[in-house]
Amino acid sequence: MSQHAHLVNEYRPSIGESLTYPIQSTMPNVENWNLLSEGEIVPTDKTLWAAAMGNEELSKEEYAEAYALYMSNFVKEYGRFKRPFQRATMMVLPTKWNTGYSNSTSSALTALAFKQGEATKIKDSIGVVNNTINRLEGLLYETQNTLKTKRRLRANRAYADLAEREAPEELATLNSDILALEGLELGYGEQLAQLRLDARVLNQELSLILDDYKQTADKLGIEDNFEKELRKATAKGGTRGLITGGLGGFMVAGGLLFLIAQARRSPQRVRSTARGADGLFFRAP
Repeated sequence: MSQHAHLVNEYRPSIGESLTYPIQSTMPNVENWNLLSEGEIVPTDKTLWAAAMGNEELSKEEYAEAYALYMSNFVKEYGRFKRPFQRATMMVLPTKWNTGYSNSTSSALTALAFKQGEATKIKDSIGVVNNTINRLEGLLYETQNTLKTKRRLRANRAYADLAEREAPEELATLNSDILALEGLELGYGEQLAQLRLDARVLNQELSLILDDYKQTADKLGIEDNFEKELRKATAKGGTRGLITGGLGGFMVAGGLLFLIAQARRSPQRVRSTARGADGLFFRAP
C-alpha cells in the first residue's frame, strides 16, 4: 500500500474532472503503447512493418514475434517516444478491476470495501496521470513536427549558403531554434518517462490489491452462491436482520459463516464461473 499512497495523493482528480483512459485492445502490449480508439493498426513506418511481417500468413504466436521485432527495430530507428502506430498513445490502461464474483455476492463483502475504495482511487490517479500524458504528448508531437521542419530547412544547402552570406543572423536563429527544440523534445520525453513509471507503480499496486481482495474473499468462503446460502443459514439460525451493511455486517461475518458451514449438505465448494473472457483481468506491464 505504501508504494502508491503518495502517488494517489499527487494525482488526485479534481471535482468534476473528466479522466482519460486508452481502450482495451488486442494490440500486443510492447513498449507500453496502447490505443486511443478501435480500428485497424496502421504502422508509422510501413517499410519496417513489412520487413517484420513478411509476405506469408502468420499464426498468432508468429504475429506476436513479428510485432515485437517491428517495435524493437522502430525504437532503434526513432527512439522510445515516437508514435509507432496511428492512434497509439503512451497513456496507461489500468488493470481491469474484475473480482470474478457476481454483484450480489460482492455486496456481501463489506469487509473488502476498503480495498475496492483503494482500487478506485488508484484507477482515478492513473486517469490523472493519463491527462498529463495526453497534454505532454500533444506538446511533444508539436515540437517534433516543428523540429523536423527546421532541420529540413537547415539541411537545405542552397538556403544555408545564401543565409550565411546574406543573413547570418537568420541562420544563427535557426540553429538556436533547433537546439531549443531538441531540449524541449528531451524534456518532454523525460517527463513522459517519469509519468509512465508512476502509472506503472500504481498499476502494480492495483494488481496486488486485486489479488489480496480475491485471496481474502476465498478465505472467507465467499462464492457466487454465498447470498443463497446466507439466507438459508440466517433462516435456520434465527439471525435474520443482523446484516445491515457496512461495518455492522462485517462484525457478524464470522458467526454467519459458521452457520453457512453448518447448513451446507456437501463439503464440495462451488467455484465461481462468472469470470471475464480474459481470465481475471487485463495486465499492463
